[in-house]
Amino acid sequence: MKYYIDLGAYDGNLLEQVIKKYPDFDYYIAFELIPILYKEMKKRFRNNKKVKIYRKVVSTRNKKKVKFYICYCTEKGGCKGKGKEIGTGSTLLNRKKTGNIKKSRYIYVETINFSEYVKENFSKDNFIVLKIDIEGEEYPLLEYMIQTGAIFYINKIYCEWHFHKLDKRGKKNNPNQERHNKLIKKLNKIGFELTGVNTKDELDYLLKTERI
Repeated sequence: MKYYIDLGAYDGNLLEQVIKKYPDFDYYIAFELIPILYKEMKKRFRNNKKVKIYRKVVSTRNKKKVKFYICYCTEKGGCKGKGKEIGTGSTLLNRKKTGNIKKSRYIYVETINFSEYVKENFSKDNFIVLKIDIEGEEYPLLEYMIQTGAIFYINKIYCEWHFHKLDKRGKKNNPNQERHNKLIKKLNKIGFELTGVNTKDELDYLLKTERI
């Protein structure tokens, strides 16, 4: 069976594009936490039985009550400029330096151990495409998937990288650069054709030209 898994599906616009271009997948599975976006997705795909939507945060652990930091713009209206859309930049990481994240602005959420979820719900005979946009949590998530062997259930990965947003210095002299580089090398060694550059690895950039 073929599965497309979207981590950080936002409002489902990209997922809708994927479904239209690649309708041959058996299921499209999406994770989105922001309440207003989750509701929008549920409404958008209410008539598509192949789409499964979960209001949980993917992580390296199963936990019922975890702080999830909300970006400045979380409601419709009042969002101006690039990167100011509803919920943009919200994250589990309170050290994230973009999206107007504040330690005092959070909600409690349920997290899911994604490695465990993959190993319990799929087999290595499945074809799985994994799209990731989770605001910095991609590093512990993918590292743990490698550690647990869950990574070997995945056939293709498309990812938006955020190492440069985890420190106020941006890309220059960023202490997260080494971690980023090591992870890309490990994923390359396993067989994933990832560059570590967003314009090369993000699905929305590649969707118009590349066959997933």
